[in-house]
Amino acid sequence: MQIACPSCAATYELPAARLKPGRSVRCSACGAEWKPEPEPEPQPDPAAPPPAEPAAQPMLTALERLAARAPEPTRSPALLAAWLLTVLLLGGGGVSAVVWRVDVMRLWPPSSRILAVFDRMPEKPAVISGKTP
Repeated sequence: MQIACPSCAATYELPAARLKPGRSVRCSACGAEWKPEPEPEPQPDPAAPPPAEPAAQPMLTALERLAARAPEPTRSPALLAAWLLTVLLLGGGGVSAVVWRVDVMRLWPPSSRILAVFDRMPEKPAVISGKTP
């Protein structure tokens, strides 16, 4: 049963057995006291037909329950675009760190442990002297 404080409109959910006639209750929000009146129980509609029992379904074995798979969720295009953007940003950040590695190592010296590997790469292709195309 749900009761509401008349002063501050705070609502409380109480079992109907806890409310006794003539007993007052106190609001924990504002401290007001009042005597709630129990709500009358709704009478069943005599014209309404009784609810029909659902058709009995055959019992499934554990293997049949495991074999019955839930439908695959559809992938949202926005989620795929977010993943693609994330991969592109991370890849672009990695490539730019290698391209501008000298500046990055100067600004953040601990990065030289990783980026120094790329300093050993040749800047220009080696030219073999003596032969021209």
